[in-house]
Amino acid sequence: MTKTINLASENRGRGKAARLLLLAVFMLLSIAGAAGNAAAHAVLEKATPQANSRMDESPASVEIVFNERLDNGGARLVVLNEASRNVAKGKVEAMNEGKGIRVSLPKLGDGHYTVSYSVISADGHPISGAYVFTIGNPAPLPDASQLNPHQQVGHSHNHGGGGLNVDSFLLYAARILHYSGLLATAGLVLWSLMRFPSPIVRETHARSLGLAGKFALIATLAYVFFSLRDLGQGEPLSEWGRILTDTTIGKLYIAQLLLAAAAPLLPAIGVVPRLVWAAGALFAESWSGHAAAFDPIAYTVGLNFVHLLAAAAWGGGLLLLLAIWYKERPEAGRFALVFSKWALISFLALWVTGILSTLDFLPSLAYLQYTLWGKWLIAKAAISFLVAIAAFFIRRRLKKGELPRGSLLKADVGLLAAIAITVGVLTYQTPLPANQPLSFHKMGAEMHVTLRVTPNTPGDNQFNVKIWLPEQTGNGVPKTVQLRLLPMDKEGMGFIDVPLELYEDEEMDAFPDFTKTTYRSQGPYLPFAGQWKAQIRVTDSEDTERVVETTYRIY
Repeated sequence: MTKTINLASENRGRGKAARLLLLAVFMLLSIAGAAGNAAAHAVLEKATPQANSRMDESPASVEIVFNERLDNGGARLVVLNEASRNVAKGKVEAMNEGKGIRVSLPKLGDGHYTVSYSVISADGHPISGAYVFTIGNPAPLPDASQLNPHQQVGHSHNHGGGGLNVDSFLLYAARILHYSGLLATAGLVLWSLMRFPSPIVRETHARSLGLAGKFALIATLAYVFFSLRDLGQGEPLSEWGRILTDTTIGKLYIAQLLLAAAAPLLPAIGVVPRLVWAAGALFAESWSGHAAAFDPIAYTVGLNFVHLLAAAAWGGGLLLLLAIWYKERPEAGRFALVFSKWALISFLALWVTGILSTLDFLPSLAYLQYTLWGKWLIAKAAISFLVAIAAFFIRRRLKKGELPRGSLLKADVGLLAAIAITVGVLTYQTPLPANQPLSFHKMGAEMHVTLRVTPNTPGDNQFNVKIWLPEQTGNGVPKTVQLRLLPMDKEGMGFIDVPLELYEDEEMDAFPDFTKTTYRSQGPYLPFAGQWKAQIRVTDSEDTERVVETTYRIY
């Protein structure tokens, strides 16, 4: 009897345990189902401005709204301009009952702007993305082609990268002599502002100015001649006339020739007309350089003008000091005291304006390694550092009441000549590397892919994507194709999705047993320079996804 009761009790215990187990399993499945529903994550519902939109005026803010609440912390929302700098300086604010974020904007000018967002949904899932909107009708960003004087006059010859031959040597030599004559003459004109009490100094200054003016005339004639020969390479002489009269470069050449013709007359005219001449000559040179291709032009050309002004003051004063030193050593010592102060000011102005101009020309200092322009600029900076060392020793002797050593003065003039050489070369080089259209193709057993981007420069581009899938994979036509672009230089940025549309491709590039499908898009989906990753995601009719990636740099 006792055994029967124990067996019944044991059976009841097992049944209870089974019911508890079933209940636990049911609860776990319910929790998993709820988690599965929550795992849908937040989805972007609305963006203001809209992705890929074009606006006439600057928006007051950028707003991103999702379909569910976001986590209170970790939200990031930036707006990058075409220089990839964040223009949204306001604080990111929550909105729409915690489902969205907003950041205020200052008044923005015409351009392509990239919105990058990163949030955490209420279930803890990170979500990020990026898109582009456009204000107004932005002009193309400066690239190597816009800085090429050959293309500015309507030709397509090589510019500054064809190696050293006789023609390029003569052109570089003429440019070096032109810069030397310009800086020496303009600098000596600036020193006309000083009231020299010594007749020896006045006489030396007048004679030096006369010689510099004659040298500037000859050098400018050579510079314009060899420049026109370079720009009109392979064209009849009548093309020279068109360049001089119909192009900005040509009109600047005419202005420089007229100013050079007046240079030998400078000792015979008053101080004010001399200063007008110097201002005109330096301004014409400032306008004819790379600075004229960048915006805002008043800022870039203004920086270039101040840079040349400081170089002229230092170079002209140094040449005058050396001439006085050969004429009368005590007078050279007295002039050196005045010159050293202004040389220091000029040198500081040169460094400041040089750095600001470089930062305006280049997206980053890393670009110095990509071009000959950058390498010559580094050489110029190194020579300038040696100039600073020589100036330190000259100034130390002056403070002791001693005359500067002739060897130091000659070394300083030699460094000035070296700087003139580097300037003559680097100003003919292009600060930005040349962009080339991207043509990427990858073969595979299960898929072939081609991606073409033209012209592959920052701003508006044409995108073409070709997909070949095996005919036995459904009908060989993809279910979905995505082209996504990621700026790799910007940490935390999301992919920019390029909207693709089908089109009929007429190129003869078929592969046996494969079906080709072609897509294209046009728009500013490469809004700024940098290292980019292009990702092509293809889902076939059997829901198999394949991903192909390539990286490339645009300048």
